[in-house]
Amino acid sequence: MAQFSREKPVNPLNRELARGIVDACRRAQDEPSVKSIVFTGGVHRSFCAGDDLNEARDLKSLVDVEEFIDRMIALYVAILSVPKPTVAGIDGYAIGAGLEMALCCDWRVGTPTTTALGWELKHGLACPIGAYMLEKMLGRSAMSDIVFGCEAVSTKWAAEHKLFNEMAERKDVVERAISRADVLGAYPEVTFQRTKESVNRSFIAGLKEIAPIAKSIHADGFLSNSAQAHFRRVLRC
Repeated sequence: MAQFSREKPVNPLNRELARGIVDACRRAQDEPSVKSIVFTGGVHRSFCAGDDLNEARDLKSLVDVEEFIDRMIALYVAILSVPKPTVAGIDGYAIGAGLEMALCCDWRVGTPTTTALGWELKHGLACPIGAYMLEKMLGRSAMSDIVFGCEAVSTKWAAEHKLFNEMAERKDVVERAISRADVLGAYPEVTFQRTKESVNRSFIAGLKEIAPIAKSIHADGFLSNSAQAHFRRVLRC
């Protein structure tokens, strides 16, 4: 199990956490005794409330933005490339990059208290990667609800649109995710892995294709100061 363990219970995604997740993916892939992997924020902690704004506010040049996009794409590709079953146990906030990490997993377990949210556009932040991933996974209409609606979706909506594959009580989310991972991990390895590789191939190719577009869109947002204005409001700096 890979549990996100930032000091803040909302688990904002910083460089260190991203590196840790990528490393966990590689170790799980290389270790024969590992049959599946669970990603979670833990019990009574958020899955991930998105990018750490204390780091994001330092993106002040085109080079900074390009490196940021490369790092995020590498994170998502690492999760998608794990040939073994991946399950997300999601409670609390799954916002922005947190939601996108969950979308990279094969199975998602939500709770009645999960807040799934893509509110970037409302705050002057770009969302080309999230929009691509949501449309790829859930369809254009569902993507529009999240990306253009900029409001948290109900757990009923999330279950109906398969944003969550199953639901659990908050106290049981990690246990349920582990249970599902055990079920998937017991499938015959070769057929599961080959099928997953086939399914994710176009997903990964699409992420790599959209990367230069995302860099341009994010750069326009950051360099126009719309993103920085949001960071100042939130961080009061």
